[in-house]
Amino acid sequence: MATKLRQSRDLDATLIVALTAKTMRHDRETALVTGCDGFISKPIDPFLFVGQVEAYLGGQRDRIEQGREGAALRQFSRQVVEHLETQLREAQDGNRKLLEVQSELEQHSRHLSRLLSLSKEIIPVQDAGEILARVLGQLHEDLGLGSLRVYRMHGSGAYYQGFSKGGDGLEETQVLAVTHPLATWAGSLPGGAPLTGAELRLSPAWELGIDLGLWDPKAQALLLPLSSRSEDGRLWGFLATDRIAPAFLPFEAELAGLYAGILQVSLENAGLIAHLAETSQALGSSYEGLESAYEALKDAQRALGTQNRKTALGGLFMNMAQQLQTPVQTLKEESAILSIFMDRPQVPAAHERAECHRSMDQIRKAISKVDGLVRALLRRAGQGEATAPEWIHLHDLLKEELDLMQAEGLLPDTCPVAFNLQAPRDLLFGVYKDFVEVIGHLIVHALGGSPRTIHLRTWGGKRHFRIEVEDDGGPIHPAVLEEAFEPFPDLRPQVEAGGRRPGQGLPACAQLMNAYGGTVQVLPTAEGTLVRLSLPME
Repeated sequence: MATKLRQSRDLDATLIVALTAKTMRHDRETALVTGCDGFISKPIDPFLFVGQVEAYLGGQRDRIEQGREGAALRQFSRQVVEHLETQLREAQDGNRKLLEVQSELEQHSRHLSRLLSLSKEIIPVQDAGEILARVLGQLHEDLGLGSLRVYRMHGSGAYYQGFSKGGDGLEETQVLAVTHPLATWAGSLPGGAPLTGAELRLSPAWELGIDLGLWDPKAQALLLPLSSRSEDGRLWGFLATDRIAPAFLPFEAELAGLYAGILQVSLENAGLIAHLAETSQALGSSYEGLESAYEALKDAQRALGTQNRKTALGGLFMNMAQQLQTPVQTLKEESAILSIFMDRPQVPAAHERAECHRSMDQIRKAISKVDGLVRALLRRAGQGEATAPEWIHLHDLLKEELDLMQAEGLLPDTCPVAFNLQAPRDLLFGVYKDFVEVIGHLIVHALGGSPRTIHLRTWGGKRHFRIEVEDDGGPIHPAVLEEAFEPFPDLRPQVEAGGRRPGQGLPACAQLMNAYGGTVQVLPTAEGTLVRLSLPME
């Protein structure tokens, strides 16, 4: 380190003092010859240490005894050479290990490449015998196996089918009962975990496997249980193999597990594809009947939708007809009164003229009410369709919609609405349906607390139009009121507060008013709430 520092021009004059536990004479000489200006050995003397540092800072420099420079340099060179030789040996050992690992990785890569290629090739294969032959044949070749046998559960669930791969190809072996001790013991093992070496030799399966001819007593053996992928805790089958030498490496056991997994999945997929093919054929034969039934169902659905709409509109028309009875009766009575005065040849007296004016005023009001109800009814009948912006008189809209809500039964007769419409300007350009939706949400919110009366007010100036809907249906907790305009109220955790809750349509009101540059507020009152809408008129 001192030598490297001395090679820098910026640090050439920097004071370097070695403070070290190396106290031999050659250690001191090595420190000085490599670039140190001083040498302090440990343990330090606390009474002298400060003075030693001050002396070096004051200009003191240690020197090697005359004639010792060469020996010190040779000692330093020997240490450097020994260090380099040690590093070289370590590098050589590391390189040898890397070459061994590289060779193993290349071998693993070849195995995995062959396995990947096999998995792609057998995807379209549907014949179980061909799948078994190709997977077991490649596994037998890659690991240099002796005997190789696989058992899988028969479709009946009564026994395990056995298949053996040897030098003569794939052969079917004797079946194995589901109650066989080896199958029972394999079913208690975790699926996909291979057993090899001493672990397998000391298990109950060793002697059972020798009796069945699964492995040679002198060979290295491997047993791999396979669990069912559709039924938990059930044994799908198992793979058993052996070879004379060498012992199975961990990677080879894992590779056998991968081959067994591909075999299981491929056989199950082949069975599923065959089943789907049969099902598809059965469905194809009845497709025409299903299509006809579907068309009939669509016709019935359209007819039912039309009938439901007619029923709903019919009920609404009946309610509207009842609402129209009063203004129509007024028109009849007042018209009769006017006809009496109009039949007189003389000029009506002053009190009779006043009665005529009163009758005309009642007729105008009745006509206005009938006209408003009819227009609201016509709009409601086509409210599912998109509407274009138009000039809207908001006062008329409020009255028409409330009359219509009473006719629909949404606004009960037991809850009167007190109007106080004082806004000097109520003409606004917008979509009629938007304001109908807003008024509906406000009334539903007001009805949430079963109020005795709802007060509807308008006020404002030249630039703003304000609507207030006040109810006396009970207060709302402040914590709940703060979240009144948050969207998706059903998806958020409910605030632990009892009592009344805000109307679920208030977030939609806020979004619609935002589109018109307006705002919505919910304010608590002594007996309920007050919802205030503010709209710009410019």
